[in-house]
Amino acid sequence: MIYDDESAERLFMEAKQVYQDRGMMKWIGFYLSDHTAVLDQESKERNHINIEKEQMTLEEIGEVLQQAYLKNKRIAIQLETLNDEGNYLDDLVGKIFGQKEEQIYLNEEERGMLHLTIEQIHHVEILGPKKILDQTIIK
Repeated sequence: MIYDDESAERLFMEAKQVYQDRGMMKWIGFYLSDHTAVLDQESKERNHINIEKEQMTLEEIGEVLQQAYLKNKRIAIQLETLNDEGNYLDDLVGKIFGQKEEQIYLNEEERGMLHLTIEQIHHVEILGPKKILDQTIIK
């Protein structure tokens, strides 16, 4: 059947009056487990608060940095810097790459090469080896 513009518009208007839009109900199927997992992870990251670690003296910080450099160990550094909510930032984790005058070069695992001064450090500690697998191997 061929419709002219007028009859097609009339047919559309009749269908529009009969059709009941389900609103947001039709989109629920798109919220798959992957979507909810990402939303949960983002919520955890937003609500995560880093606790303040013990304030170390410049001498203590220098000793730990020297040990880590000489033994090529991973370290975790909590900076003096606070975020907008007044909480400490996530620790910088990596290995000391070198030092020049007042600058320390850290090869950070996520951000790459960073340089900072001892005065910026609130706390530093030597970490164990990085875990390669988060789960046990089943034979």
